[in-house]
Amino acid sequence: MSSPPGQFDIILEDLRKLLQNESSILLLEQPNFITTVRTEWEAASGRSILTKNNNTNDGGGGSDDEWCKTILSKAMDGYLSQKFSSPGVRAAHTIMTSSTPSPVTTLTINTYAERIDMHNSHVGSWKGQYTICPSSGTLSGNVVLCAHTFENGGNVQLNSNITLKEVNVGICSSSLDTEKQTLWSKSVVRQIESWEETDVMSNLTTLYDDVSKMYIKSLRRAMPITRCKMEWNVLAHRVVQTLGEGHDKEKFKH
Repeated sequence: MSSPPGQFDIILEDLRKLLQNESSILLLEQPNFITTVRTEWEAASGRSILTKNNNTNDGGGGSDDEWCKTILSKAMDGYLSQKFSSPGVRAAHTIMTSSTPSPVTTLTINTYAERIDMHNSHVGSWKGQYTICPSSGTLSGNVVLCAHTFENGGNVQLNSNITLKEVNVGICSSSLDTEKQTLWSKSVVRQIESWEETDVMSNLTTLYDDVSKMYIKSLRRAMPITRCKMEWNVLAHRVVQTLGEGHDKEKFKH
């Protein structure tokens, strides 16, 4: 269930090898069990959105709700095609009506994007969920990020869940004229874009800049036992290695 994007089947195969002599291997050989777990994993990670229709509707709703969904879906289509169009990226969204009976209906925009590059040992996913109340104009949301890189035994994974503060983007109603309807959908998308740029990407940039100073530093000695900083000069180390060839190699080992 904690498999990074694109690695569910790889981890499943590894588990089969590790547990081949254990009784639990019987579960991994049951198609129904694997199908259930895969479905749960795709729903939890957000990947199931890639296979859903953009106008998915879970629950009822009046004509205003259906209209809001339609115009909002068109605006989100344009946003995803513009912001998530890099090579290798797959992105999709769904808009659902709240299924809980209530006099106030809410719409939930779910977005998901992933880039799987196993050849270069890097995968990542972006899951966004934004809840809007058309009658009051309130909009809130959160973004879940997963980035995984691995090479030569190294394994670094970033998992982040970012909550976005509630704002007001204006009300939505079928009584509005076409121009105001379009402006409303654009204001929703504009707020989502602003959140993703300032609350998500800017914070990640700061995090990356501070990694070497704060996080990685705590995982290693500030200074080696020689009390001299490590010289990260590949050419210098190669010269030392070359000078050692043809001489007393046992001396250089010590």
